[in-house]
Amino acid sequence: MRAVADVRDDGAAWTDVTVVPGVRPRMRTTVSERPRRWVEQGHCGPFRARLELTFEPDAADPAACRVRAEFTVRGLGLGPAITAGSRATVAADLRRAAADVVRDRR
Repeated sequence: MRAVADVRDDGAAWTDVTVVPGVRPRMRTTVSERPRRWVEQGHCGPFRARLELTFEPDAADPAACRVRAEFTVRGLGLGPAITAGSRATVAADLRRAAADVVRDRR
């Protein structure tokens, strides 16, 4: 993901600007159960995407947490292939976002 655009509804909805020309999914936070769970869902044309993050305390570092991400895409029978092909990109986006959070807290 390159950026976030068109942020609305007090940050609960936005458009992801991806590296793929023309692919700009409209996203929305659908679950926010701080500090344990967060879910976003979105759509781009005939495709639907869902990302769920669950947070657990890190026993080794009380100031940190462990994050589990589940990501799926559905649509036109291509969802499983798109999901598999996107996992590395989604993981990289999450690592970059985590690094940004750590940097901003310093």
